[in-house]
Amino acid sequence: MMSAKGAEISALLKEINHELNNKLKCSFKDFDLTLPQINALKILYSHKKLKISELSQKMNLANSTVSGIVDRLEKQGLLERVRSSEDKRIVYLILSPKTEEIKDDIHNTVNDYLASLVSKGSEEEINSVIKGLKTLKVLLHR
Repeated sequence: MMSAKGAEISALLKEINHELNNKLKCSFKDFDLTLPQINALKILYSHKKLKISELSQKMNLANSTVSGIVDRLEKQGLLERVRSSEDKRIVYLILSPKTEEIKDDIHNTVNDYLASLVSKGSEEEINSVIKGLKTLKVLLHR
C-alpha cells in the first residue's frame, strides 16, 4: 500500500514539474533561453562569481552538463569566464554587462508567472499546497 502511495507522489511530482517547466518555457520564449540557462543566471545573480563546480552543485547537475549550459550562455554573451589572479588554473564565471540589462526582466517574468499561478487558487488552497510541500520536505529529510 505504501509503495503505491510513493509511486503516486512520484508521478504527481513528475507531472507538476513537467507542467511548470512547459509554462515557464512559454514565459521565457522571448529571451531565447532554456530553463537551466535561466536557473544558472539566477544563481549567478545571487553569488556574482562562481566556479563551474560550485554552480553545478547549486544546480544539482553534473559538471559536464553545467559546462554545456555555460558554453551556450558564453556564446550568447551573457556570461564570461575569468581566470583567478591567484591561481590561473581556477576559472570563475561572472555575468556580463549584457546580462545585467535583462536581470530585472528575468526576475519579473518568474515573479509574474508565480503570481498568476497563486492567483488561480483560494487562500485556503494555496495554504494547503504550502502545508503539503512542507510536509513532503520534512519526510524527505527524515
